[in-house]
Amino acid sequence: MKRLGVLVLFVAMAVLLSACGSDNTPAGFSYGGQWSGTIQDSMAGSGTLTATLTQSGNTLGGTWQAVFAAGSNGGSAIGTINGSQVVLELEPSNVLTCPFRVVATRSGTTLAGNYAAFNCLDTVTGTVNISKN
Repeated sequence: MKRLGVLVLFVAMAVLLSACGSDNTPAGFSYGGQWSGTIQDSMAGSGTLTATLTQSGNTLGGTWQAVFAAGSNGGSAIGTINGSQVVLELEPSNVLTCPFRVVATRSGTTLAGNYAAFNCLDTVTGTVNISKN
């Protein structure tokens, strides 16, 4: 009888622990929606950045648009959430433009971080600071 009690206790603990979840998304915060703010690019200078994101668990998708004095760039975004860190890959609509990888940290309703071009001959880096509208 004592073994049965220990077994029931063990199973109950396992069920409770599995209910805690593991998608690494902060409880109560949704990344889905409109975002806007600033971008500082090593080649294009200062500009504005807007994004429309959707969230499914710890996966993000959406679109983005960066506007600079000399022109604009935009396209699709895919990424992941891990706690307060977000990693986004920004794929430009113009296939001749480099894609970017953004690593940002959320504080409140603001995402701030750095980015760099990848799969590209050019070295392009910068910073972003956007807030949820």
